[in-house]
Amino acid sequence: MIVLASSSESRAQILRDFNIPFIQISMDYDETSTQKTSPNSYSMNVVIQKSKQFFSKFKKQYDNVLFADSSVICKGRILGKAKDEDEAWQMLDLQSGSLVSVYTAMKFVSTKFDIDALSVTTFKFDIFQKDDLEKYIKSGLWKDKAGAMMCEGFNKKYILQTHGNKSTAMGLNAQILKAFL
Repeated sequence: MIVLASSSESRAQILRDFNIPFIQISMDYDETSTQKTSPNSYSMNVVIQKSKQFFSKFKKQYDNVLFADSSVICKGRILGKAKDEDEAWQMLDLQSGSLVSVYTAMKFVSTKFDIDALSVTTFKFDIFQKDDLEKYIKSGLWKDKAGAMMCEGFNKKYILQTHGNKSTAMGLNAQILKAFL
């Protein structure tokens, strides 16, 4: 049994899909203090901070704790979670017709071993239709999503090419985790 230290329903669903037993502990993490230095380090730095925040609250009460974070990279910009509809629109407009990468970092802390992994999935998107984009923004489904992206939702029908795996793009490389469990 692992502890998913996240409120993400997408990550919980990935664990269910891969038949990985878990309990979920939701915490509000302060991700704003992590500097957006480079795509290769940003998400990993966020999961390190998440693990520090979690263990400062719970000490060593839990074993087999999983932390994850995703960021969307488009045209050299690191896109976190949109603060409002305007920012979501800007992020999605940037992705329209572009190559977009999802960087997902994972940290698994156990008494037996630790895992630190960074995985990348890259999409080539078609140009988003304006009315479709407006409908998606109004739905609010973009909230709490890196880059306001939903590769299993809004963005799915615009995918022209994919390099990488779906679970990474949804927020957790379950294949790597499963290989160690």
